[in-house]
Amino acid sequence: MKLFATLSLFILLTLSGYSVTYSPQKGGNCYTLDIPDYMVRTYKLNEVASLQYQNISKEAYTIVIADSKEQLAEIGVKFIDSKEFLKGFTDTYMADAKNRKLSQVTEFEINGNKNAQTELTWSTDDTDYYMLITVVESKENFYKILCWTITENKALLKDDFMSISKSLKD
Repeated sequence: MKLFATLSLFILLTLSGYSVTYSPQKGGNCYTLDIPDYMVRTYKLNEVASLQYQNISKEAYTIVIADSKEQLAEIGVKFIDSKEFLKGFTDTYMADAKNRKLSQVTEFEINGNKNAQTELTWSTDDTDYYMLITVVESKENFYKILCWTITENKALLKDDFMSISKSLKD
């Protein structure tokens, strides 16, 4: 039934010419991220995230966690680039989940910042999940942008997640 509802929504939106609009949202005191108009701000997804948005009916979630390079150095941690930071995060994130799979890491540069990105899928007892994980390295911070949904909504949301993940301005 969920699949039928999702496909019906997709067909309806496609036929109606619906397009997603994005607006920049401030995260912390130093960056913005373009968020789709269908998502709303929340504070319940992650206690350390500096930006959190969701749409419960679409099962679409986005958070950003900023890590200061200066604070990392104070505790003796230094990453050489966004790819190494991403690897450090993904080595342990959802490590015990069933059917956990990571895609190859892609690297790119946007807005003068180096980015590393991977896709993660995993299962719980009754649900399969998809997450796009992007690490953006700016001069002073590493930002983890996590966008996720249930696997059956991946095709509907992946392009939006890609747009979100490439929009950080620091």
